[in-house]
Amino acid sequence: MTNTTLIRTITSAALAALLAVAVLASTAGAAGKTETLKVFSKQLSFTYTKADGTVTQGPPSGAPPAAGDRFEIDSIDYRGTHKKHSKKAIGADYLRCEFDAALEPQCEGYTALGSSLLRFRGMTNVGAIGKWKSAKILSNKEVDGGSDFVVRLTRR
Repeated sequence: MTNTTLIRTITSAALAALLAVAVLASTAGAAGKTETLKVFSKQLSFTYTKADGTVTQGPPSGAPPAAGDRFEIDSIDYRGTHKKHSKKAIGADYLRCEFDAALEPQCEGYTALGSSLLRFRGMTNVGAIGKWKSAKILSNKEVDGGSDFVVRLTRR
């Protein structure tokens, strides 16, 4: 697996967790109702900072990540897919991952929706404003400009 592929895989999984709660928090409706949504997460920026302080605007090519290397991603989320999505965003998210000594990414992220702020560590929601019951990522796919997700959610 190339360095770029590894980072894209990590990014996709971490963004999936952020997006699940973003979509869940942005929907309103009847308690217990299950809904499946397609969401396009449009990447606005990708900043990779090596442990030595070298910064690039995208995954570096060549050498694999080193302990202390980190990346940050800012995205805007829309209902639909990358081919056809809403003009109005339903949320925005930020993801930061840093590689530890075992070269495992330690990720934290935030999703802002209206007056809500959701916080994650890894794939776990560790803080939120708002109420929801559950969300499950059914699929995620890296596409030009971001990622397409299919999310199933259950309202309280």
